[in-house]
Amino acid sequence: MKKLLVVAVVLAIACMGSMAFAADVTVNGYVDVRSRDFQNFDLDRSINNADTASRTTTETAYRIDVNVKADNAKAKISLWNDHDVWGLNSSHNPNNTLDVNNSGSATTEVGNSGLGVREAWLDVMIPDTPVGVKAGHMLTQLGNGWFVRNNYGGLDAWVAYAALGNTTLIGQDIKLSDTAGNNTNTNANDVDIYTVAAAQKMDIGTGLIALSVLRDDTGTYLGGNPWASGQTGFTNAPATTGINQRGRLYDLTLNFDGKLGPVALKAEADAQQGSIDTATGNTHIGITGNQVVIQASMPMDKLTLNGTIARGSGNVNGVNKSLQFNNISDIAQHYTLIYEYRIKAASGFANTGFSNTTALEVGAMYQAAKSVAVGADLWFLQATEATNIALPSGSAASNQSLSRALGEELDLKANWQLTKEVSWNWQVGYFKPGAAYNTNLGKADDAYGAQGILSMTF
Repeated sequence: MKKLLVVAVVLAIACMGSMAFAADVTVNGYVDVRSRDFQNFDLDRSINNADTASRTTTETAYRIDVNVKADNAKAKISLWNDHDVWGLNSSHNPNNTLDVNNSGSATTEVGNSGLGVREAWLDVMIPDTPVGVKAGHMLTQLGNGWFVRNNYGGLDAWVAYAALGNTTLIGQDIKLSDTAGNNTNTNANDVDIYTVAAAQKMDIGTGLIALSVLRDDTGTYLGGNPWASGQTGFTNAPATTGINQRGRLYDLTLNFDGKLGPVALKAEADAQQGSIDTATGNTHIGITGNQVVIQASMPMDKLTLNGTIARGSGNVNGVNKSLQFNNISDIAQHYTLIYEYRIKAASGFANTGFSNTTALEVGAMYQAAKSVAVGADLWFLQATEATNIALPSGSAASNQSLSRALGEELDLKANWQLTKEVSWNWQVGYFKPGAAYNTNLGKADDAYGAQGILSMTF
């Protein structure tokens, strides 16, 4: 009843806005029903017998967007209920936590009971100037999204931009964390990403160069997964986190999105430098990271071929500094259905893109009928630096050797457009782990899963 009341209020506001003001107000959104069956998250059926290491659920999600345009300004309020599990009365889940496997903590991505804010922002052009300002809670992506991306639940940010011919200048401040209310050190625990960028439109596409500074005064974002608070991926990193740690990371991003003849090409390269220190100065860890991601696709009548080549740097065992590429990423699926999305990746965490991962993918999508497309992607995965995912970063036991072999994954896809508004898309994934996932109990077992989403947009 409470949800329906909120929906009614939003619709009423939209209707009144369109009648009473000289503004263009529209309402849209979607309803999703997601079916999932993931098996053997910990890659060891002999331990959990496919119980706590598996998840089979049906979930419902919906979103309501109110969009407003008036003169040189626009705004958006997006309310959503994110994947309520059928039969489970869960509490609101604002932190976007995820099922994590293979020695990770057992948290859950689902169970967002109740409406929350996905977007709430204002975008206005300064009168008589080419400068615009966008501020609020918004979906965020830098370049192709392999360093900074949150298109799942959004981030809080200020963005200033100016279009000068074919060149657009951009400056932004993304607020990742704020500890207002800490009476002893209120501002010192904030986490921000400051970025200046320039995007250039060309005949073949758009190029972008960006310089970002991640100011991490909590010590939890650098070297680890921001959703796994208090963890770092550093070799010999400080064991504690909080106001006694400070980190700085500088990232240079070069990005291209366009076409070379018949080939659609996305390419991104990142180089990182930085450090993390304790407040007392008795621990200093240098950060050096890099990555390159190239994605290409080529349509051939009803068949589209696609491929990916990617490499993100990782830690070298025993080196007292971080060589692993750091990213700020959401919990959405980034490339594979199992690896990195549903199980812990070579970085030591889920949802970390190509951090410590070298990947080669070949795939195809075929338009089998007017409303049906089917396809497959085959991924060959290696750790950039040898690791053992079951062990803490930089450590090794005598019976758990380090390896670069992550494994292979085959993902099958079927997209069915039932009507103009309704689709039913399916994925099936099978991950065969390599020696980097072995434990002292022996070789890791395979993981597999299926996911279908019945969706209506309006």
